[in-house]
Amino acid sequence: MRRHAPVLVLLLVLGCSSQAVAGADYVLREGAIDGPNNLTVSNPATIQVTNTGDYSHTLVVTDHSGQVIGATGLVESGDETSLEVDLEAGTYVFSCRIVAEDRDGNLVDHYEQGMHRTVVVGG
Repeated sequence: MRRHAPVLVLLLVLGCSSQAVAGADYVLREGAIDGPNNLTVSNPATIQVTNTGDYSHTLVVTDHSGQVIGATGLVESGDETSLEVDLEAGTYVFSCRIVAEDRDGNLVDHYEQGMHRTVVVGG
């Protein structure tokens, strides 16, 4: 059995380094969406979304042409939800598309404040 140990360790390391997942976790907060930039998913992919920010947010997934693939409803501060989408190999934008008015009457666009990221899905 000792002769097979290096092969077993190599297989375990290779297996652990794979990015193939049924879904992925993303965290919404003011000015950012945290999570992986590269994914290999099993469809349908389940995206777990947690809002750690002080304000409500959404997660909208669009393809390279801007077509909406899926979106969560409003995710309140401290809440979690999941989004099930089919993601073929390609490039997507994950973003929060809320535009709200602040106390002074100014429009606040969450996307413009940095709540977007490019996510590449492998085949």
